[in-house]
Amino acid sequence: MDTIVLASASPRRRELLESVRVPFRAVPPRGEEDNRVEGDAAVLVRRLAMQKARSVLPLLDGTERWILGVDTVVEVDGRILGKPRDRADAEAALRLLAGRVHRVHTGLALLCTDPGREDWETARTEVKFRPMSGEEIGFYLDSGEWDGVAGSYRIQERGAFFVEWIHGSYSNVVGLPLEAFYGILIRNRYPLIPPKGGQTHLTGT
Repeated sequence: MDTIVLASASPRRRELLESVRVPFRAVPPRGEEDNRVEGDAAVLVRRLAMQKARSVLPLLDGTERWILGVDTVVEVDGRILGKPRDRADAEAALRLLAGRVHRVHTGLALLCTDPGREDWETARTEVKFRPMSGEEIGFYLDSGEWDGVAGSYRIQERGAFFVEWIHGSYSNVVGLPLEAFYGILIRNRYPLIPPKGGQTHLTGT
């Protein structure tokens, strides 16, 4: 399989790609992180994912064909939560999420330099948090898991203590919706499935 350039510094996304054994190398995107809190979440993550993918193009040596940009935000009642600026920002986010349903939106942008094609996909997962007391919020803040993640929690770690239910892709909440990732690869004829009888076996068009 061809190596995919992952335009992300997220350890969680690297772990997910490693788990499905897709060859990749991570290249942190250029530019400042955008933590804006307005606009349509699905449109925002799609734009930021494409921005990340395009930003690493000047850093490549010209031999790599595939670049993947990914961006995730949490949205609750129209308010968008990106990565928290500090502990106080994370506390405000957790108080907003406690006892409520929120949505995790992720945008994926796939660039193929040969023949020069761009595609995108989005995923959405609904998550319900149980009510959280002030002591529970303090306990979670002390864990440090809120640092560097959209919505200020990690569902694959202690954040799972507070999740009542989830509807949709679990890997999306971690940071990379593997179902959508697979779909965009197949749609763009990435050689994921080995050819049989000399012909590439594809399920997409």
